[in-house]
Amino acid sequence: MAQRAMGTIIKIGANSIAEVTSITPPEMTADTIDTTTLSSPGGYKESIPGFKDGGEIGIVGFFNPSDTLGQIALYNAFNNGTVDSYTIIFPAALGASWTCTGGVTGFKTTGVEVDGAIGFEATIKIAGAPSMATTASAGLSALSLTGTGGALSPAFANTNYSYSFSGVSATSATVTATAAAHTLKLYIDGVYSQDLVSASPSASIPLTLNVGKKLTILANETGKTQKVYEVVVVKTT
Repeated sequence: MAQRAMGTIIKIGANSIAEVTSITPPEMTADTIDTTTLSSPGGYKESIPGFKDGGEIGIVGFFNPSDTLGQIALYNAFNNGTVDSYTIIFPAALGASWTCTGGVTGFKTTGVEVDGAIGFEATIKIAGAPSMATTASAGLSALSLTGTGGALSPAFANTNYSYSFSGVSATSATVTATAAAHTLKLYIDGVYSQDLVSASPSASIPLTLNVGKKLTILANETGKTQKVYEVVVVKTT
């Protein structure tokens, strides 16, 4: 059954790239090795597959220089010549994703016109083999945070992937994610923090007054599409 593209995300490392309007997934190709001989039947050329090429990923969107962990991370990856991990996660109903490593080979801003929005484009050359998962992970069955005065919004649901935990007065918080048969990893502001044990609280996460802290929980189930949950925690008193 056909599935709308709305809800598809692309990540560099653990972080979603903001304001993306178009993603070109990997287009894999293979070279051919000519094996034609004087005895090839019917006078037709013969060949066998040669080296495979993972192709490229193309990204188009609206330029947002405040997206330091997404768009600007792409720009920095281009300047620094780094090879990073990339994940394209299709809508949850489809239960499919692409994962790969690659380097940014093109980055530009576009559309500087009187009646248009400023955009950006990036190209990622895939290194090695991209991997496609076609079965959805079950994801989290529960998510909670501790921190005096804090409240999770909206209420947890397995298919909600973005939350806030605001009104915290404590100087630290913990997060507890529950997902049987999953490997759970916690990133704080895009930087790996720790592996989580299902249904057990994380180590203490320090908070700063009026400074939002983004917690990203990656839920990985072997052979299935990764689920990504994000919580922005804000200490307000």
